[in-house]
Amino acid sequence: MNKLSPALALVLLATAVPSCASSRSQTSPEPLITQEATALNAPERWAFGPETDGEVAAGWSEIIKDDALLALMDEALAANPGLRASAESVRRSEAFLRQSRSGLLPSLGASAGASGSSPFEDADLSENYNLGVSASWEADLWGAISSDILASEYDLVSTEAVYRSSREALAAAVARAYVVAIDAGNAVALSQATLTAQEETLRIVNVRYELGAADRREQVLAESDIASARDSLEQALAAQRSAVRALEVLLGRYPDGTLPIPDTLPAVTDVVIAGQPADLLRRRPDIVAAESSVRSAFANTAIARTGRWPSLSLSGGVSSATSDLGDLVDPAALALSLGIRLAGTLFDGGLTTARIDAAESNGRIALANYGSTVLDAYADVEGRLDDVQTLRNRAGYVETAAENARETLRLAEIQYREGAIDLLDVLTFRQRSFQADRTLLSLRRAQIESRITLYLALGGAI
Repeated sequence: MNKLSPALALVLLATAVPSCASSRSQTSPEPLITQEATALNAPERWAFGPETDGEVAAGWSEIIKDDALLALMDEALAANPGLRASAESVRRSEAFLRQSRSGLLPSLGASAGASGSSPFEDADLSENYNLGVSASWEADLWGAISSDILASEYDLVSTEAVYRSSREALAAAVARAYVVAIDAGNAVALSQATLTAQEETLRIVNVRYELGAADRREQVLAESDIASARDSLEQALAAQRSAVRALEVLLGRYPDGTLPIPDTLPAVTDVVIAGQPADLLRRRPDIVAAESSVRSAFANTAIARTGRWPSLSLSGGVSSATSDLGDLVDPAALALSLGIRLAGTLFDGGLTTARIDAAESNGRIALANYGSTVLDAYADVEGRLDDVQTLRNRAGYVETAAENARETLRLAEIQYREGAIDLLDVLTFRQRSFQADRTLLSLRRAQIESRITLYLALGGAI
């Protein structure tokens, strides 16, 4: 028993040192992460934000008041192939984490075998049987395994954040595509109405021509505008079909353009609640992913540094080898084996140092990327808030311009019938009215899209 005392001492050392190593203070990225974010001097309130800075909406249903659109968003989240791939990335990261945690536990193995041999001159076969159970364990002397687990945990957090970002981006894309498809349908209706008006104008021109009140020039001009209106209608129809197909692809459906689309834009909440800039650090998935990447990089640096120190592994087993199958479990045939191995690198040509330098550079890169991500997120929200306010300010002007353009056209058509103005004036006013109405439709679509993109910029649903 005394012969095993040195081995037992090393075993005790192997179990004691990891606790000391894990209790040893390691370089934490926390101060650097905080410093990177605070260096941007973000204000307490958004520069372009609303006066209300309460809690941001927790889900899309609090922003969008359209059951049909919400149902399509749920359909896309369940069927989109790209999102399924992102979900599998999360499962893979979970598997990597379990793989890392297995390093703290011993590995067990078992073996059994039989063999036989006989000289060529003698047909008598000599049989041999063996049975063995073995175990091995590598001590986490310097915290390499623990750091690997930490890195895997942070990688999982990052992957989960990327998955959530993909979900929110897909939901927002469906909402925008839905709005674009409705707007395209409204553009078709506007183009059709314009064509109908142009055809009515040609009818009036023809009547006036037969009466001698109009010349051939006016007929040609009216016919030319009808051709242009028909061309615009074809373009609007093509844009509508393209918009519907784009929405179907997001839903995971075959893009055959048969998805029914309503003609009314979805209702969205008018009150903008954007929270505070500090809230963004915990809401935005890309910021969460970037922060986790920093922490993972620092954990990987700790792993690289352990390459300077030796590793300690223990092994043991019980085996039996006999020529009689019945004696395999006989205590007299059993043999116990114990082993301990302390191994380290004496010279590697600077490989370990280079790995540490590379890992530290990866940490600095991740930290810089985190700062860039935070800055881009702030800019994204400020830009979307500015868009919302700008579109809100424009709404009254555009609506007034459209109403006045329609009234001007109505009066011009009356004057033309009375012979007071030329046909060219009527067609000019009609084109102006069409452009004003189209601008108004685009503005209404943009207002809804701005609310969708703002909510996505704020981090989406949490």
